[in-house]
Amino acid sequence: MDRIKGEVILAIMAVAIAVLEGFIPRPVPFLKPGLANIATITGILIYGPWSGLRINLLRCFGAAIFTGTLVTPTFALSLAGGLASASAMGLFRKVFSVPGLSVLGSMSGMGAQLVVVSIMFPGLPTRMLLVPVMIWAVAAGAVTGGVTAVLLRRGFPWVHGDGLDSTQPLT
Repeated sequence: MDRIKGEVILAIMAVAIAVLEGFIPRPVPFLKPGLANIATITGILIYGPWSGLRINLLRCFGAAIFTGTLVTPTFALSLAGGLASASAMGLFRKVFSVPGLSVLGSMSGMGAQLVVVSIMFPGLPTRMLLVPVMIWAVAAGAVTGGVTAVLLRRGFPWVHGDGLDSTQPLT
């Protein structure tokens, strides 16, 4: 399959996961599991760092359109986190393992979101959030990276010929 088809399929998957993650209750708006990064990591490892950036941009805009958050602080946080995450993972794709890459991306994304929050809401004690948010980033990144590593070992993305092949067994 060519790169463009692969990126589009991964971006659609990332949007779907991001929208579904929006239904999970969370104490702070930007604390999500980050499972949509499965698509980003896969794109970076298979197609390269620019693909990861494109997949994350499409995810941010697509999810914002579906959830009605396109012109909101939530979108700004998502965009900053997505760009920082994809950039960091793209730069260090040959240095870290898949789970390590995911943790790096998660920490980078959360750090960028904290910077944006501190700019948008001056006076908010974002320094007090730094340690708990980074603990969450490490945990969520490790889970996402572990899932991604397993999926990649099993041949993810299961794309053959003209589209997804959902009939292939996970062996």
